[in-house]
Amino acid sequence: MKRIAIAIIAALLLFATSVGTALARYTISEFTSSIEVQENTDLSITEVIKVAFDIPKHGIFRIIPTAYTINGKTIDARLDFKSVMDEDGNPYKFTQSRERQGINVKIGDPNKTITGEHTYVIQYNVENVIQRYDEHDEIYWNVTGREWDTSIVNVSATVTSDHAQIIKIDCFAGRFGTTQKNCEGEFSDNEAIFSSDIVLRNARDLTIVVGLSKDNSLAFPGILEQIGDFILDNWDYLPALMPLTVMLILWYKKGRDKKYAEGGEYYEPENKKVVLKSVFAREHLPMVYSPIQGLTPSQVGTIIDERVDIHDVVAEVVELARLGYLKINKTEEKVFLGKTKKYEFVRLKKADKNLKDYQKFLLDKLFEKSKNNKIKLSELSNKFYKHLAEYKKKLYENLVENKIFDGNPDKIRTKYLILFVVLFGLTSILRFGFIISTGNFGPLVLSMLTFIPGVFLAVSMPRKSAKGYALSRQIEGLKFYLKKGKWRHKIAEKHLFLEEVLPLAISLGVVRQLTKDMQKLAIEPP
Repeated sequence: MKRIAIAIIAALLLFATSVGTALARYTISEFTSSIEVQENTDLSITEVIKVAFDIPKHGIFRIIPTAYTINGKTIDARLDFKSVMDEDGNPYKFTQSRERQGINVKIGDPNKTITGEHTYVIQYNVENVIQRYDEHDEIYWNVTGREWDTSIVNVSATVTSDHAQIIKIDCFAGRFGTTQKNCEGEFSDNEAIFSSDIVLRNARDLTIVVGLSKDNSLAFPGILEQIGDFILDNWDYLPALMPLTVMLILWYKKGRDKKYAEGGEYYEPENKKVVLKSVFAREHLPMVYSPIQGLTPSQVGTIIDERVDIHDVVAEVVELARLGYLKINKTEEKVFLGKTKKYEFVRLKKADKNLKDYQKFLLDKLFEKSKNNKIKLSELSNKFYKHLAEYKKKLYENLVENKIFDGNPDKIRTKYLILFVVLFGLTSILRFGFIISTGNFGPLVLSMLTFIPGVFLAVSMPRKSAKGYALSRQIEGLKFYLKKGKWRHKIAEKHLFLEEVLPLAISLGVVRQLTKDMQKLAIEPP
């Protein structure tokens, strides 16, 4: 089946090529290019194209390739068109326009058709073709172009160089990327001759490479002109970097946390001068072993990572149990192959003024559908998630009201993510045009590499106040020492209850380590 499929595809491609050539109904019997290297590094090119028209046509389209990509760098050969004449020196009418990676020269009288054999002598100069390398200078030139809609039977090219010795040559004929050269060449000190005896059709071309000695009398453009040409030829690299650059500047000015200029890790200092946190600051870790006064587990978890996660909600449920508003019962039920654990929430009392708004909301919604103030955890599955968005909103509002964040972290993240995506989308439109006109995918690769860092900066835009930053440092210290098991010593010294630490451990993601510590102390995990 695989062989049959390959044969069918090959037949279709052959048929499409044959149809394309048949529709063109003209043939190029000979294509000759004479290339002269000028002292100012321009190439003076004369092409003689002999065409046989089988049916009446107005003329031909000669698409001259001018944009090349070498090692991710675009080279746009500036073209100065001189003339189009017949073999007797009579001029043809022609027009020029940009088409993809070249210049499309439409040759012929739109009000007149021709048949039979005709010769087109095309003359033009190109700049910015000779490239400089450490050991040699080099001409890389696509002689015929690959956009022809007909066949080229014979093709040849001659390069003459009176201002630089030719030291090596190479050539390639056929489809782009072919490893078979299908051409031959010979050279002397100041002349190189190339030819190919294969028929060139659409998507096939003859490309030549001529190496020139570094010891030459060529007058290359100055450094400023080279920089200017590079910027003009590779302009899309700047838009490719723009979204990330904008986000980096915004984060540096509006995304870095504030902090007190002096102290403030454990208390609000008398000198309330505020500065922005240094990008490369390496600050010591505060020694914190006990719960931070005035903060609930949800607040602790949100302050440290600037987002409300599900474990912050779970921690707050455990905190409500610790405070005596509800009880969590564990039961076992028989199933087909044994027993399964079930959990039930029992409401002990209603919310009161001692709870914060988001805690009241959580308690009310847990028992919204309860009977006799009891509800199974399984009954909340696929239902309670509807209240999470409102819970997050209330918690964010609480943190903003208490001046821990400069604004709602969720809204700030969304705002800057939208800004980054819009910038990325707008510059991608420019990228599409650049790739079509140059064939250079370098800016596209660069923009894709900057996408993840740009998103990271956007989601890092929520900024803590000086008070919020001081609290986050304390929480970092608490998290570190909880993971280390240091809380055990403080419990022994200050008689703290285990239940005070457990909700914090859940919100900080260190409950597993805490459980191990409890096992070491022979304390049964709740």
